[in-house]
Amino acid sequence: MKALFTMLFLLFALNLSVYSQDAKDHEVSSDVKELSDFHEIIYQVWHTGWPNKDIKLLVSLLPDIETKFGLIKKVELPGILRDKKEKWDLGLVEFEKSVNWYKKSATDKDSVGLLNAAEKLHSDFESMVRVIRPLLKEIDEFHQILYMLYHYYAPEKNIEKIKQSAAEMKEKIEMVKKAKPSKRIEQRKEKYELAVAELSAAVEKFNEVVKGDDVKLIDDAVDQVHTKYQGLEKIFD
Repeated sequence: MKALFTMLFLLFALNLSVYSQDAKDHEVSSDVKELSDFHEIIYQVWHTGWPNKDIKLLVSLLPDIETKFGLIKKVELPGILRDKKEKWDLGLVEFEKSVNWYKKSATDKDSVGLLNAAEKLHSDFESMVRVIRPLLKEIDEFHQILYMLYHYYAPEKNIEKIKQSAAEMKEKIEMVKKAKPSKRIEQRKEKYELAVAELSAAVEKFNEVVKGDDVKLIDDAVDQVHTKYQGLEKIFD
């Protein structure tokens, strides 16, 4: 009986550990499956129905649009996107207006209104995607490490994980420095390069600090890296 109890306890602990890791993996993913799924329907709207003025097709897509949008409305953003919630909620309001306009036009058999609503629906969907889309792949990878450090390892005083994060961020910031920024920030290139340089300096300082054991200095260094990352992120707003 004792052996059975021990085995059951170990299985429970293992399952709990796997669940905890899965939950954390979800937290650092910037993917919103429900929004990605909506792309399947918006593709038909924008690339077939709208250009061909295929009113019959556009009307037939309404049930799927409503169903998939309903799922998007219920989405809880993963932790790594928590700073995007205000923009997400504002975008959701406009997105819902487009869905309602689309539905009214389809119901009223208003062909012109339906084509205009389809255009706005596509535009609002793209706006929602831009809210959550990673700034750059390299920056997103850096942010995933910073998120776990700032929200878990530093508060838990997990020195081993803190030092590991410092080393990983040092590697990732070099990739950020080599990455080619998107056309989206061409006019802000100088600000972008300055923000990257400041973040790199903060990471370098953090790596120096974690060689010691002064918890206060480590916390301050983590805060500094986080602040400089936020400064970089604002360049993309």
